[in-house]
Amino acid sequence: MDMFGKIPLIEIKIHVAPDQKKWLDKMVEEGKIAIPPGGTLEKGSVISMFMRMLIHNAMEEQMRQAAIDAEDEDDDDDDD
Repeated sequence: MDMFGKIPLIEIKIHVAPDQKKWLDKMVEEGKIAIPPGGTLEKGSVISMFMRMLIHNAMEEQMRQAAIDAEDEDDDDDDD
């Protein structure tokens, strides 16, 4: 996943609970959501990068799980 502007992005609206927004803001202010080395980004950009990384990780996990499931199906076919 390219987080530094080589892939064009689209804007979507997301809805989070007030406590989730408060948590995101707190994590940015405390520096617990990383800003790229040497970079200074506005809070919204940092949160956007964090959300994109979460989605990227979820997509990779889904592909990994699909590969495991396909492998299990192949093993089941071999048992017949």
